[in-house]
Amino acid sequence: MQSNDQLLMESLSILIPVYNWDCTKLIKDLHFQGLVLGIPYEIIVADDCSTAKDLLEKNRIVAESHENCRFFALQHNIGRAAIRNFMADQSRYEKLLFLDCDSAVKSKQFLKKYVVAADKASVVCGGLIHPDEMPQQGVELRYLYEKSAANERSAGFRSKNPYLRFTSFSFLIEKSVFMAIRFDESYIGYGYEDVQFGHELEQNGISILHIDNPMAHLGLEASDAYLAKTRQAVLNAFEHKKVIGDSSKLLTHYNKVLKWKMRWFFRIMWTFFQKSMEKNLLGPKPKLRVFSLYKLCYICLL
Repeated sequence: MQSNDQLLMESLSILIPVYNWDCTKLIKDLHFQGLVLGIPYEIIVADDCSTAKDLLEKNRIVAESHENCRFFALQHNIGRAAIRNFMADQSRYEKLLFLDCDSAVKSKQFLKKYVVAADKASVVCGGLIHPDEMPQQGVELRYLYEKSAANERSAGFRSKNPYLRFTSFSFLIEKSVFMAIRFDESYIGYGYEDVQFGHELEQNGISILHIDNPMAHLGLEASDAYLAKTRQAVLNAFEHKKVIGDSSKLLTHYNKVLKWKMRWFFRIMWTFFQKSMEKNLLGPKPKLRVFSLYKLCYICLL
């Protein structure tokens, strides 16, 4: 028998975009919790043309072996924004739960908590957590960066600036709202498509609720890969700066640099200190102040 809490939501589509990641345990955990909900639900897994074909097949086999699961393998890589739009187009139900593939369910009540909160706002963000200890050597930059933000992960902190703290890592949204806004597919590669989405939510007066229902983020990249992704993210921010505006701390600092007519200074710093900054950031003890300076110098170079 369904409880009153479970009756708050009529149906749920769980959408997981995948690229070169084993998400079989995530599929199994979500499928089990979905069965307990007692409402119509589906899990859609969409592979964005992974280069690791063994992982693609592994995910496909597990997804297709579970009831209420569908698997899509795209023939061309379309990117983080477009694949989320694609899954929304394929979804059947009125509520969409977007989850990144490199995550793990930490609570047996994970889906139920989203169900209970579903009617309290058009968008519900559950948050994320990272490992207390660095999982392996070589990921120091991403690990330290995420660890520095640990105090900002709580629902109470995120609620102080609900739109600025929006992240696509884990969020529930009304399908009608998503279809009206959608992710901007001009974003290529990693970074800032969720910043713009949060900005669009605010501009359209869409209600957003932050709750403490975190997923664990497992995908900590090697420092060199993360630094390359960061440069791509900075490029995205630069190319969409007129839309994002002050929704990004980096762009806020960049606009101050322009106001003070100091862009030349940071371009010179990039010329003389790029290699030394990268040596620090790729080393065993990266400094986050250097990381911030690196991003600011890079955007001034563009």
